[in-house]
Amino acid sequence: MAATLTSRLLGVVRTRILAQVFGSGSTADVINFTFNIPNNFRKLFGEGAVTSALIPAFSALSTQQRKETRHHLFSLLCTYQLILFIPIVIISYIWREGLIALLSNFDRTQIALGGQLLPPFMLYLLFISLAAIFGGVLQSHHRFAAAFLSPLIFSLVVIAGVLTLTPRLGALSMAVSAVGGGLGQAAVTYLAVRRHGYRMRIAIRSGDTPLLSVLRAWLLVSMGMVAQVIAQLVTYRFASALPTGSVTALANSTIFYQTPYGIFFNAISSVCLPILATAHALGQTDRIKEVTSGALTGLGSLLIPSTIILFFLSRESVSAILQAGLFSHDSALLTAKVLRGYLLFMTPLSFYALMLRLGYSASRHRTMTMVVLLQNILDIALMWVFIKGGVGILSLPLANGISAIGAFIALAILLRDLYAPLRDRRLFAALLRICVANLPVLCAAFIYRRMDPTWYTSGSNLRNVVMLAALGLGALLLTLASYRIMKIPLTGLLKRRGEGDGF
Repeated sequence: MAATLTSRLLGVVRTRILAQVFGSGSTADVINFTFNIPNNFRKLFGEGAVTSALIPAFSALSTQQRKETRHHLFSLLCTYQLILFIPIVIISYIWREGLIALLSNFDRTQIALGGQLLPPFMLYLLFISLAAIFGGVLQSHHRFAAAFLSPLIFSLVVIAGVLTLTPRLGALSMAVSAVGGGLGQAAVTYLAVRRHGYRMRIAIRSGDTPLLSVLRAWLLVSMGMVAQVIAQLVTYRFASALPTGSVTALANSTIFYQTPYGIFFNAISSVCLPILATAHALGQTDRIKEVTSGALTGLGSLLIPSTIILFFLSRESVSAILQAGLFSHDSALLTAKVLRGYLLFMTPLSFYALMLRLGYSASRHRTMTMVVLLQNILDIALMWVFIKGGVGILSLPLANGISAIGAFIALAILLRDLYAPLRDRRLFAALLRICVANLPVLCAAFIYRRMDPTWYTSGSNLRNVVMLAALGLGALLLTLASYRIMKIPLTGLLKRRGEGDGF
Protein backbone atom coordinates (compact mmCIF):
# COMPACT_ATOMS: atom_id res chain seq x y z
CA MET A 1 0.00 0.00 0.00
CA ALA A 2 2.88 2.37 0.82
CA ALA A 3 4.50 1.59 -2.54
CA THR A 4 1.23 2.18 -4.40
CA LEU A 5 0.65 5.43 -2.51
CA THR A 6 4.06 6.73 -3.55
CA SER A 7 3.52 5.57 -7.12
CA ARG A 8 0.07 7.18 -7.38
CA LEU A 9 1.26 10.47 -5.97
CA LEU A 10 4.11 10.53 -8.46
CA GLY A 11 1.57 9.65 -11.15
CA VAL A 12 -0.39 12.76 -10.21
CA VAL A 13 2.81 14.80 -10.53
CA ARG A 14 3.35 13.22 -13.96
CA THR A 15 -0.18 14.21 -14.98
CA ARG A 16 0.48 17.73 -13.70
CA ILE A 17 3.59 18.02 -15.88
CA LEU A 18 1.78 16.69 -18.95
CA ALA A 19 -1.13 19.09 -18.39
CA GLN A 20 1.25 22.03 -17.98
CA VAL A 21 3.28 21.17 -21.08
CA PHE A 22 0.53 20.00 -23.45
CA GLY A 23 -2.57 21.69 -21.97
CA SER A 24 -6.04 20.32 -22.77
CA GLY A 25 -6.36 21.13 -26.47
CA SER A 26 -6.20 18.95 -29.56
CA THR A 27 -2.58 17.83 -29.04
CA ALA A 28 -3.28 16.76 -25.46
CA ASP A 29 -6.42 14.92 -26.60
CA VAL A 30 -4.37 12.95 -29.16
CA ILE A 31 -1.65 12.07 -26.63
CA ASN A 32 -4.18 10.93 -24.03
CA PHE A 33 -6.28 9.08 -26.57
CA THR A 34 -3.34 7.23 -28.15
CA PHE A 35 -1.68 6.41 -24.84
CA ASN A 36 -4.99 5.02 -23.64
CA ILE A 37 -4.77 2.28 -26.33
CA PRO A 38 -1.77 0.43 -24.81
CA ASN A 39 -3.03 1.19 -21.32
CA ASN A 40 -6.25 -0.62 -22.16
CA PHE A 41 -4.37 -3.56 -23.63
CA ARG A 42 -2.43 -3.81 -20.37
CA LYS A 43 -5.57 -5.49 -19.05
CA LEU A 44 -5.13 -8.12 -21.75
CA PHE A 45 -1.36 -8.64 -21.78
CA GLY A 46 -0.38 -7.07 -18.47
CA GLU A 47 -1.60 -7.01 -14.92
CA GLY A 48 -5.21 -7.95 -15.71
CA ALA A 49 -5.48 -11.22 -17.63
CA VAL A 50 -1.93 -12.43 -17.02
CA THR A 51 -1.94 -12.10 -13.25
CA SER A 52 -5.49 -13.47 -12.91
CA ALA A 53 -4.39 -16.66 -14.70
CA LEU A 54 -0.79 -16.75 -13.49
CA ILE A 55 -0.99 -16.17 -9.73
CA PRO A 56 -3.38 -19.10 -8.97
CA ALA A 57 -1.17 -21.45 -11.02
CA PHE A 58 2.09 -20.38 -9.38
CA SER A 59 0.47 -20.42 -5.92
CA ALA A 60 -0.71 -23.99 -6.49
CA LEU A 61 2.77 -25.05 -7.66
CA SER A 62 4.25 -23.45 -4.55
CA THR A 63 1.97 -25.53 -2.29
CA GLN A 64 3.21 -28.62 -4.20
CA GLN A 65 6.85 -27.45 -3.89
CA ARG A 66 7.51 -27.93 -7.64
CA LYS A 67 10.34 -25.44 -8.00
CA GLU A 68 11.72 -26.56 -11.37
CA THR A 69 8.24 -26.63 -12.88
CA ARG A 70 7.65 -23.03 -11.74
CA HIS A 71 10.91 -21.88 -13.32
CA HIS A 72 10.16 -23.62 -16.62
CA LEU A 73 6.64 -22.20 -16.71
CA PHE A 74 8.10 -18.72 -16.17
CA SER A 75 10.41 -19.14 -19.19
CA LEU A 76 7.51 -20.39 -21.32
CA LEU A 77 5.32 -17.41 -20.46
CA CYS A 78 8.08 -14.91 -21.22
CA THR A 79 8.86 -16.61 -24.55
CA TYR A 80 5.25 -16.66 -25.73
CA GLN A 81 4.76 -13.06 -24.62
CA LEU A 82 7.66 -11.97 -26.82
CA ILE A 83 6.41 -14.02 -29.78
CA LEU A 84 2.94 -12.55 -29.41
CA PHE A 85 4.14 -8.96 -29.48
CA ILE A 86 6.17 -9.15 -32.69
CA PRO A 87 3.11 -8.97 -35.00
CA ILE A 88 1.36 -6.49 -32.69
CA VAL A 89 4.19 -3.95 -32.93
CA ILE A 90 4.48 -4.49 -36.70
CA ILE A 91 0.73 -4.00 -37.24
CA SER A 92 0.73 -0.85 -35.10
CA TYR A 93 3.45 0.57 -37.36
CA ILE A 94 2.07 -0.44 -40.78
CA TRP A 95 -1.54 0.63 -40.13
CA ARG A 96 -0.86 3.28 -37.51
CA GLU A 97 -2.94 6.12 -38.99
CA GLY A 98 -5.71 3.80 -40.10
CA LEU A 99 -6.09 2.45 -36.59
CA ILE A 100 -6.29 5.94 -35.08
CA ALA A 101 -8.85 6.98 -37.70
CA LEU A 102 -10.91 3.86 -36.99
CA LEU A 103 -10.94 4.38 -33.23
CA SER A 104 -11.48 8.14 -33.07
CA ASN A 105 -13.31 11.12 -34.56
CA PHE A 106 -10.11 13.18 -34.92
CA ASP A 107 -9.27 15.38 -37.90
CA ARG A 108 -6.44 14.61 -40.36
CA THR A 109 -3.74 16.46 -38.41
CA GLN A 110 -4.65 14.74 -35.18
CA ILE A 111 -4.74 11.33 -36.89
CA ALA A 112 -1.22 11.91 -38.29
CA LEU A 113 0.10 12.74 -34.81
CA GLY A 114 -1.64 9.74 -33.30
CA GLY A 115 -0.08 7.55 -35.99
CA GLN A 116 3.39 8.74 -34.97
CA LEU A 117 2.74 8.03 -31.30
CA LEU A 118 1.09 4.61 -31.61
CA PRO A 119 4.09 2.33 -32.50
CA PRO A 120 6.36 3.43 -29.62
CA PHE A 121 3.39 3.26 -27.25
CA MET A 122 2.85 -0.37 -28.29
CA LEU A 123 6.54 -1.07 -27.65
CA TYR A 124 6.01 0.37 -24.19
CA LEU A 125 3.16 -2.12 -23.81
CA LEU A 126 5.59 -5.00 -24.44
CA PHE A 127 7.85 -3.93 -21.57
CA ILE A 128 4.93 -3.33 -19.22
CA SER A 129 3.48 -6.75 -20.05
CA LEU A 130 6.76 -8.48 -19.23
CA ALA A 131 6.89 -6.50 -16.01
CA ALA A 132 3.39 -7.83 -15.20
CA ILE A 133 4.62 -11.42 -15.50
CA PHE A 134 7.57 -10.67 -13.26
CA GLY A 135 5.33 -8.88 -10.76
CA GLY A 136 2.75 -11.69 -10.75
CA VAL A 137 5.43 -14.25 -9.94
CA LEU A 138 6.69 -12.04 -7.11
CA GLN A 139 3.16 -11.75 -5.70
CA SER A 140 2.74 -15.53 -5.76
CA HIS A 141 5.80 -15.60 -3.48
CA HIS A 142 4.16 -12.92 -1.29
CA ARG A 143 6.81 -10.39 -2.33
CA PHE A 144 5.17 -7.06 -3.17
CA ALA A 145 7.71 -4.24 -2.81
CA ALA A 146 9.45 -4.46 -6.19
CA ALA A 147 6.23 -5.13 -8.10
CA PHE A 148 4.57 -2.02 -6.70
CA LEU A 149 7.58 0.28 -6.50
CA SER A 150 8.64 -0.32 -10.12
CA PRO A 151 5.98 2.06 -11.57
CA LEU A 152 7.97 4.85 -9.90
CA ILE A 153 10.65 4.26 -12.54
CA PHE A 154 8.13 4.80 -15.31
CA SER A 155 6.81 8.05 -13.84
CA LEU A 156 10.27 9.45 -13.15
CA VAL A 157 11.46 8.72 -16.69
CA VAL A 158 8.33 10.21 -18.27
CA ILE A 159 8.55 13.37 -16.15
CA ALA A 160 12.23 13.86 -16.96
CA GLY A 161 11.75 13.01 -20.63
CA VAL A 162 8.79 15.33 -21.24
CA LEU A 163 10.49 18.24 -19.48
CA THR A 164 13.80 17.86 -21.34
CA LEU A 165 12.78 16.51 -24.76
CA THR A 166 9.59 18.43 -25.57
CA PRO A 167 11.41 21.55 -26.90
CA ARG A 168 13.07 19.33 -29.53
CA LEU A 169 10.56 16.53 -30.12
CA GLY A 170 7.21 18.07 -29.24
CA ALA A 171 4.51 15.49 -28.53
CA LEU A 172 6.91 12.68 -29.51
CA SER A 173 8.77 13.30 -26.25
CA MET A 174 5.94 11.44 -24.53
CA ALA A 175 6.42 8.42 -26.81
CA VAL A 176 10.19 8.26 -26.24
CA SER A 177 9.76 8.69 -22.50
CA ALA A 178 7.09 5.98 -22.29
CA VAL A 179 9.37 3.44 -23.97
CA GLY A 180 12.25 4.30 -21.62
CA GLY A 181 10.01 4.19 -18.56
CA GLY A 182 8.47 0.86 -19.52
CA LEU A 183 11.92 -0.66 -20.10
CA GLY A 184 13.07 0.59 -16.69
CA GLN A 185 10.01 -0.86 -14.96
CA ALA A 186 10.55 -4.25 -16.57
CA ALA A 187 14.25 -4.24 -15.63
CA VAL A 188 13.56 -3.52 -11.94
CA THR A 189 10.99 -6.31 -11.57
CA TYR A 190 13.15 -8.78 -13.49
CA LEU A 191 16.10 -8.17 -11.18
CA ALA A 192 13.79 -8.86 -8.23
CA VAL A 193 12.39 -12.09 -9.68
CA ARG A 194 15.90 -13.35 -10.48
CA ARG A 195 16.58 -13.47 -6.75
CA HIS A 196 14.03 -16.29 -6.59
CA GLY A 197 15.94 -18.28 -9.19
CA TYR A 198 13.88 -17.36 -12.28
CA ARG A 199 15.60 -16.67 -15.59
CA MET A 200 14.34 -15.45 -18.98
CA ARG A 201 15.24 -18.34 -21.28
CA ILE A 202 13.81 -19.39 -24.63
CA ALA A 203 11.40 -22.27 -24.01
CA ILE A 204 8.82 -23.75 -26.38
CA ARG A 205 7.88 -27.19 -25.07
CA SER A 206 5.59 -27.22 -22.08
CA GLY A 207 6.93 -30.39 -20.48
CA ASP A 208 5.19 -31.19 -17.19
CA THR A 209 4.12 -27.60 -16.58
CA PRO A 210 0.45 -26.56 -16.37
CA LEU A 211 1.03 -24.29 -19.39
CA LEU A 212 -2.12 -25.37 -21.22
CA SER A 213 -4.34 -24.73 -18.20
CA VAL A 214 -2.70 -21.34 -17.66
CA LEU A 215 -3.15 -20.42 -21.34
CA ARG A 216 -6.74 -21.65 -21.25
CA ALA A 217 -7.40 -19.52 -18.19
CA TRP A 218 -5.59 -16.58 -19.80
CA LEU A 219 -7.70 -16.99 -22.96
CA LEU A 220 -10.92 -16.99 -20.98
CA VAL A 221 -9.90 -13.99 -18.90
CA SER A 222 -8.67 -12.26 -22.04
CA MET A 223 -12.09 -12.54 -23.62
CA GLY A 224 -13.48 -10.55 -20.72
CA MET A 225 -10.56 -8.14 -20.86
CA VAL A 226 -11.13 -7.63 -24.59
CA ALA A 227 -14.67 -6.62 -23.73
CA GLN A 228 -13.28 -4.16 -21.17
CA VAL A 229 -10.81 -2.80 -23.73
CA ILE A 230 -13.58 -2.38 -26.30
CA ALA A 231 -15.80 -0.67 -23.74
CA GLN A 232 -12.97 1.69 -22.81
CA LEU A 233 -12.22 2.45 -26.46
CA VAL A 234 -15.91 3.11 -27.05
CA THR A 235 -15.88 5.39 -23.99
CA TYR A 236 -13.03 7.41 -25.46
CA ARG A 237 -14.70 7.43 -28.88
CA PHE A 238 -17.85 8.87 -27.31
CA ALA A 239 -15.66 11.40 -25.47
CA SER A 240 -13.85 12.36 -28.70
CA ALA A 241 -17.24 13.23 -30.26
CA LEU A 242 -18.08 15.56 -27.35
CA PRO A 243 -16.72 19.14 -27.09
CA THR A 244 -12.94 19.65 -27.29
CA GLY A 245 -11.20 18.79 -24.03
CA SER A 246 -13.58 15.96 -23.13
CA VAL A 247 -10.99 13.23 -23.81
CA THR A 248 -8.41 14.99 -21.65
CA ALA A 249 -11.00 15.54 -18.89
CA LEU A 250 -11.84 11.84 -18.98
CA ALA A 251 -8.17 10.82 -18.86
CA ASN A 252 -7.28 13.27 -16.08
CA SER A 253 -10.30 12.38 -13.96
CA THR A 254 -9.23 8.76 -14.15
CA ILE A 255 -5.82 9.70 -12.72
CA PHE A 256 -7.41 11.31 -9.64
CA TYR A 257 -9.97 8.53 -9.26
CA GLN A 258 -7.31 5.84 -9.53
CA THR A 259 -5.21 7.42 -6.77
CA PRO A 260 -7.32 6.25 -3.78
CA TYR A 261 -8.76 3.30 -5.70
CA GLY A 262 -5.36 2.09 -6.83
CA ILE A 263 -3.76 2.58 -3.43
CA PHE A 264 -6.36 0.67 -1.46
CA PHE A 265 -7.95 -1.80 -3.86
CA ASN A 266 -4.74 -2.88 -5.58
CA ALA A 267 -2.99 -3.36 -2.25
CA ILE A 268 -5.80 -5.41 -0.69
CA SER A 269 -6.64 -7.45 -3.80
CA SER A 270 -2.99 -8.16 -4.60
CA VAL A 271 -2.44 -9.62 -1.15
CA CYS A 272 -5.77 -11.48 -1.17
CA LEU A 273 -5.48 -13.21 -4.56
CA PRO A 274 -2.51 -15.48 -3.72
CA ILE A 275 -3.98 -16.16 -0.25
CA LEU A 276 -7.36 -17.10 -1.74
CA ALA A 277 -5.73 -19.24 -4.43
CA THR A 278 -3.66 -21.09 -1.84
CA ALA A 279 -6.72 -21.57 0.41
CA HIS A 280 -8.70 -22.96 -2.51
CA ALA A 281 -5.87 -25.34 -3.43
CA LEU A 282 -5.84 -26.60 0.16
CA GLY A 283 -9.64 -26.81 0.40
CA GLN A 284 -9.86 -24.22 3.20
CA THR A 285 -13.41 -22.93 2.61
CA ASP A 286 -13.66 -21.10 5.95
CA ARG A 287 -10.44 -19.26 5.15
CA ILE A 288 -11.86 -18.16 1.79
CA LYS A 289 -14.96 -16.69 3.44
CA GLU A 290 -12.89 -15.06 6.16
CA VAL A 291 -10.45 -13.38 3.78
CA THR A 292 -13.13 -12.22 1.32
CA SER A 293 -15.35 -10.76 4.04
CA GLY A 294 -12.37 -9.02 5.62
CA ALA A 295 -11.31 -7.62 2.26
CA LEU A 296 -14.76 -6.17 1.51
CA THR A 297 -14.92 -4.61 4.97
CA GLY A 298 -11.44 -3.17 4.52
CA LEU A 299 -12.35 -1.71 1.15
CA GLY A 300 -15.42 -0.05 2.64
CA SER A 301 -13.41 1.37 5.53
CA LEU A 302 -10.87 2.93 3.20
CA LEU A 303 -12.84 3.88 0.10
CA ILE A 304 -15.99 5.38 1.63
CA PRO A 305 -14.12 8.25 3.36
CA SER A 306 -11.90 8.61 0.30
CA THR A 307 -15.01 9.08 -1.83
CA ILE A 308 -16.46 11.74 0.48
CA ILE A 309 -13.24 13.72 0.82
CA LEU A 310 -12.28 13.68 -2.85
CA PHE A 311 -15.87 14.30 -4.02
CA PHE A 312 -16.18 17.53 -2.07
CA LEU A 313 -12.61 18.60 -2.86
CA SER A 314 -12.74 17.60 -6.54
CA ARG A 315 -12.58 21.13 -7.98
CA GLU A 316 -9.95 22.16 -5.47
CA SER A 317 -7.82 19.06 -6.16
CA VAL A 318 -7.84 19.36 -9.94
CA SER A 319 -7.29 23.11 -9.94
CA ALA A 320 -4.50 23.11 -7.34
CA ILE A 321 -2.62 20.30 -9.09
CA LEU A 322 -3.32 20.69 -12.83
CA GLN A 323 -4.42 24.26 -13.52
CA ALA A 324 -1.26 25.82 -14.96
CA GLY A 325 0.21 26.69 -18.34
CA LEU A 326 -2.19 25.68 -21.11
CA PHE A 327 -4.53 23.87 -18.70
CA SER A 328 -7.28 26.40 -17.96
CA HIS A 329 -9.75 26.75 -15.07
CA ASP A 330 -12.63 25.64 -17.31
CA SER A 331 -10.66 22.46 -18.12
CA ALA A 332 -10.17 21.87 -14.39
CA LEU A 333 -13.91 22.24 -13.72
CA LEU A 334 -14.77 19.80 -16.52
CA THR A 335 -12.28 17.26 -15.16
CA ALA A 336 -13.72 17.63 -11.64
CA LYS A 337 -17.23 17.10 -12.98
CA VAL A 338 -16.28 13.78 -14.59
CA LEU A 339 -14.31 12.79 -11.49
CA ARG A 340 -17.35 13.22 -9.23
CA GLY A 341 -19.34 10.93 -11.50
CA TYR A 342 -16.81 8.14 -11.11
CA LEU A 343 -16.39 8.67 -7.36
CA LEU A 344 -20.07 7.91 -6.73
CA PHE A 345 -19.45 4.29 -7.72
CA MET A 346 -15.90 3.74 -6.44
CA THR A 347 -16.81 1.47 -3.50
CA PRO A 348 -19.32 -0.79 -5.33
CA LEU A 349 -16.90 -1.03 -8.26
CA SER A 350 -14.19 -2.27 -5.89
CA PHE A 351 -16.61 -4.87 -4.47
CA TYR A 352 -17.33 -6.13 -7.98
CA ALA A 353 -13.62 -6.32 -8.83
CA LEU A 354 -12.82 -8.20 -5.62
CA MET A 355 -15.54 -10.77 -6.31
CA LEU A 356 -13.92 -11.31 -9.70
CA ARG A 357 -10.63 -12.05 -7.89
CA LEU A 358 -12.49 -14.57 -5.74
CA GLY A 359 -13.74 -16.34 -8.85
CA TYR A 360 -10.29 -16.34 -10.45
CA SER A 361 -8.71 -17.76 -7.29
CA ALA A 362 -11.08 -20.74 -7.58
CA SER A 363 -10.23 -21.15 -11.31
CA ARG A 364 -13.78 -20.27 -12.40
CA HIS A 365 -12.50 -18.29 -15.33
CA ARG A 366 -15.35 -19.20 -17.68
CA THR A 367 -18.02 -17.86 -15.34
CA MET A 368 -16.04 -14.72 -14.60
CA THR A 369 -15.58 -14.10 -18.32
CA MET A 370 -19.31 -14.32 -18.99
CA VAL A 371 -20.06 -11.82 -16.23
CA VAL A 372 -17.40 -9.39 -17.49
CA LEU A 373 -18.74 -9.67 -21.05
CA LEU A 374 -22.29 -8.90 -19.95
CA GLN A 375 -21.14 -6.04 -17.71
CA ASN A 376 -19.31 -4.31 -20.55
CA ILE A 377 -22.16 -4.83 -23.01
CA LEU A 378 -24.46 -3.17 -20.49
CA ASP A 379 -21.89 -0.39 -19.96
CA ILE A 380 -21.77 0.44 -23.70
CA ALA A 381 -25.55 0.26 -24.05
CA LEU A 382 -26.10 2.59 -21.11
CA MET A 383 -23.52 5.07 -22.41
CA TRP A 384 -25.35 5.26 -25.72
CA VAL A 385 -28.73 5.67 -24.04
CA PHE A 386 -27.50 8.38 -21.67
CA ILE A 387 -25.69 10.34 -24.39
CA LYS A 388 -28.75 10.19 -26.63
CA GLY A 389 -30.76 11.38 -23.65
CA GLY A 390 -28.60 14.49 -23.35
CA VAL A 391 -26.70 13.56 -20.16
CA GLY A 392 -23.42 14.53 -21.83
CA ILE A 393 -20.01 13.54 -20.49
CA LEU A 394 -21.50 12.26 -17.22
CA SER A 395 -22.96 9.43 -19.30
CA LEU A 396 -19.55 7.74 -19.17
CA PRO A 397 -19.13 7.32 -15.37
CA LEU A 398 -22.85 6.70 -14.79
CA ALA A 399 -22.98 3.82 -17.27
CA ASN A 400 -19.81 2.28 -15.85
CA GLY A 401 -21.03 2.47 -12.26
CA ILE A 402 -24.53 1.11 -12.87
CA SER A 403 -23.23 -1.83 -14.91
CA ALA A 404 -20.66 -2.63 -12.18
CA ILE A 405 -23.36 -2.77 -9.49
CA GLY A 406 -25.38 -5.18 -11.61
CA ALA A 407 -22.33 -7.37 -12.16
CA PHE A 408 -21.54 -7.45 -8.43
CA ILE A 409 -25.05 -8.70 -7.67
CA ALA A 410 -24.64 -11.40 -10.34
CA LEU A 411 -21.31 -12.55 -8.85
CA ALA A 412 -22.74 -12.56 -5.33
CA ILE A 413 -25.28 -15.10 -6.57
CA LEU A 414 -22.97 -17.16 -8.80
CA LEU A 415 -20.20 -17.47 -6.18
CA ARG A 416 -22.44 -18.01 -3.16
CA ASP A 417 -20.95 -21.48 -2.54
CA LEU A 418 -17.57 -19.80 -1.97
CA TYR A 419 -18.84 -16.69 -0.21
CA ALA A 420 -22.28 -15.03 -0.18
CA PRO A 421 -21.86 -11.31 0.59
CA LEU A 422 -25.59 -10.59 0.25
CA ARG A 423 -26.27 -13.00 3.14
CA ASP A 424 -23.35 -11.98 5.33
CA ARG A 425 -24.94 -10.13 8.27
CA ARG A 426 -21.54 -9.39 9.78
CA LEU A 427 -20.51 -7.65 6.56
CA PHE A 428 -23.67 -5.52 6.47
CA ALA A 429 -23.26 -4.61 10.14
CA ALA A 430 -19.63 -3.62 9.56
CA LEU A 431 -20.50 -1.50 6.52
CA LEU A 432 -23.33 0.20 8.45
CA ARG A 433 -20.90 1.11 11.24
CA ILE A 434 -18.47 2.47 8.65
CA CYS A 435 -21.18 4.65 7.10
CA VAL A 436 -22.21 6.00 10.52
CA ALA A 437 -18.56 6.70 11.35
CA ASN A 438 -18.25 8.78 8.19
CA LEU A 439 -21.20 11.06 9.03
CA PRO A 440 -18.97 13.67 10.75
CA VAL A 441 -16.70 14.12 7.74
CA LEU A 442 -19.76 14.16 5.46
CA CYS A 443 -21.38 16.93 7.53
CA ALA A 444 -18.12 18.89 7.57
CA ALA A 445 -17.89 18.52 3.79
CA PHE A 446 -21.42 19.89 3.32
CA ILE A 447 -20.66 22.86 5.58
CA TYR A 448 -17.48 23.58 3.64
CA ARG A 449 -19.33 23.42 0.30
CA ARG A 450 -22.07 25.78 1.58
CA MET A 451 -19.34 28.35 2.23
CA ASP A 452 -18.80 28.40 -1.59
CA PRO A 453 -14.98 28.79 -1.45
CA THR A 454 -13.15 30.32 -4.41
CA TRP A 455 -9.51 30.17 -3.28
CA TYR A 456 -8.71 27.38 -5.75
CA THR A 457 -9.67 29.39 -8.86
CA SER A 458 -6.17 30.91 -9.06
CA GLY A 459 -4.86 27.50 -10.07
CA SER A 460 -1.74 25.57 -9.25
CA ASN A 461 0.56 27.42 -6.86
CA LEU A 462 2.22 26.71 -3.54
CA ARG A 463 -0.47 28.48 -1.48
CA ASN A 464 -3.27 26.46 -3.05
CA VAL A 465 -1.39 23.17 -2.73
CA VAL A 466 -0.78 23.86 0.96
CA MET A 467 -4.45 24.82 1.41
CA LEU A 468 -5.57 21.60 -0.30
CA ALA A 469 -3.20 19.54 1.84
CA ALA A 470 -4.49 21.22 5.01
CA LEU A 471 -8.13 20.51 4.10
CA GLY A 472 -7.32 16.91 3.21
CA LEU A 473 -5.36 16.41 6.45
CA GLY A 474 -8.18 17.90 8.49
CA ALA A 475 -10.72 15.58 6.87
CA LEU A 476 -8.42 12.61 7.45
CA LEU A 477 -7.94 13.44 11.14
CA LEU A 478 -11.69 13.82 11.57
CA THR A 479 -12.22 10.42 9.96
CA LEU A 480 -9.58 8.77 12.15
CA ALA A 481 -11.13 10.29 15.30
CA SER A 482 -14.59 9.08 14.30
CA TYR A 483 -13.25 5.60 13.47
CA ARG A 484 -11.58 5.46 16.87
CA ILE A 485 -14.82 6.36 18.64
CA MET A 486 -16.74 3.79 16.59
CA LYS A 487 -13.93 1.24 17.20
CA ILE A 488 -13.33 0.66 13.51
CA PRO A 489 -9.73 -0.69 13.28
CA LEU A 490 -8.59 1.30 10.25
CA THR A 491 -4.89 0.93 11.01
CA GLY A 492 -5.46 -2.72 11.88
CA LEU A 493 -6.39 -3.40 8.28
CA LEU A 494 -2.71 -3.07 7.42
CA LYS A 495 -1.73 -6.01 9.61
CA ARG A 496 -2.28 -9.75 9.67
CA ARG A 497 -3.50 -10.34 13.20
CA GLY A 498 -4.54 -13.97 13.12
CA GLU A 499 -7.81 -15.80 12.68
CA GLY A 500 -11.01 -13.82 12.51
CA ASP A 501 -9.36 -10.73 11.05
CA GLY A 502 -9.55 -11.69 7.39
CA PHE A 503 -6.01 -10.58 6.59
